[in-house]
Amino acid sequence: TGSSRGRRKVQWQVNLPPERQEAIERGRRWIYVAIDCATRCILSLRLVEAPNSEDATRALHDIFRDKTDVAKAAGCESTWHQHGGIGALVTDQGTAFTSGQFKGAVESLGGTRHLPPAGLPWLRGTIESLFKTFGHKLMPLLVGRTFFSSQERGDYPSEQPACLCDEDLIRVLLTFVVDIYHNEPHGSLKGATPNEAWKRLTAEYGVPPVPDGLTLCKAFGRPLQRKLRGDGVMFSGLTYSCDALREAFLHSPKREVEIRVDLQNMSWIAVKVGASWYPAIANQSGFENVTYAELTEATRFLRLRHGKTAELNAETIQRAISKIEEINRNALRLRGLTPFHVNDAEVERNQAALHFPIRADAERLSLTPKTKDPLKDGIFITRKLSSPTPQPESRPATPKDVSRTPRWRGKDDE
Repeated sequence: TGSSRGRRKVQWQVNLPPERQEAIERGRRWIYVAIDCATRCILSLRLVEAPNSEDATRALHDIFRDKTDVAKAAGCESTWHQHGGIGALVTDQGTAFTSGQFKGAVESLGGTRHLPPAGLPWLRGTIESLFKTFGHKLMPLLVGRTFFSSQERGDYPSEQPACLCDEDLIRVLLTFVVDIYHNEPHGSLKGATPNEAWKRLTAEYGVPPVPDGLTLCKAFGRPLQRKLRGDGVMFSGLTYSCDALREAFLHSPKREVEIRVDLQNMSWIAVKVGASWYPAIANQSGFENVTYAELTEATRFLRLRHGKTAELNAETIQRAISKIEEINRNALRLRGLTPFHVNDAEVERNQAALHFPIRADAERLSLTPKTKDPLKDGIFITRKLSSPTPQPESRPATPKDVSRTPRWRGKDDE
């Protein structure tokens, strides 16, 4: 598998009055692409504002998953099912690929990194050839392109007709890759298409196995710190628990634990207890394959509708998610491949805005059955008081009456 980066200058400009044109943002965009050398199939494509280790790592993550949902969100007719484990990963020597974050992710997945010397692009010929294909086959279809050089550009006014925003550009790139490039005969494949080569070679040799979910979450999950609670840890209003967390709470309730979150699936997270990682399942059911963006959008909608301090329950959240229009879901999926995906600061800001955890109706109404787990049901403790509790006036005190001390239950975060 090869991985590299390319750049295309993208302007936001339409036929508007000059003063309006000046107010429109302009910028340069880069793309991260991963290609399978044997079949020439594109395994990852991501649009970024500037080269950085975070987006390079996200592009690496896309290699391991079926991206058909993203292709459908972009309006593609073909599937983008190509994915698998990695053997050797060849990149250039950009700072994003030499960063500790990127190297750590590759090593934790058992891959081997190769970094050919800088200034010798033919040592990465497969990916460099792809960028040349983009320049010759895709860019002529777009207005506002900048060509390969100023000599080729001539007097073409690139900035005047340019009109693509990030969402439009990623949609164009995905459509070209999934519907055109994967289905066109390729010279290095003896006339076969990348889709045909993938089907034939995977049937004959298979693909390197994809690591298990916990390994992927450790390598690519969003790293965060969360306070240990009686019901586990809370992230984005959902609480997550496992046996290791419950055991840790018994021995040291006032502590923080490291977690890793896959923002594409809110049904479970990875938690670190001691030196080991464990999967922690959401205490609220029904959030399988619900993304962080969908959950946040549904929560925001309900907050605006029912008030900032309204306590949310799992069933309401799920109904709100189901009401989100498909076009909005598609926009959220495509946004994940653009420079405007969710960042760490936004995750922490959304977390601070959650006043209550999300609970199921049965949990809120105390209809859930009792278990033998004291961390889930709580332990009633008798508090020692300095003076007896006064008796109600309706019940005169007698020698047989005994003052009863009130019971209280420990509540997390207080």
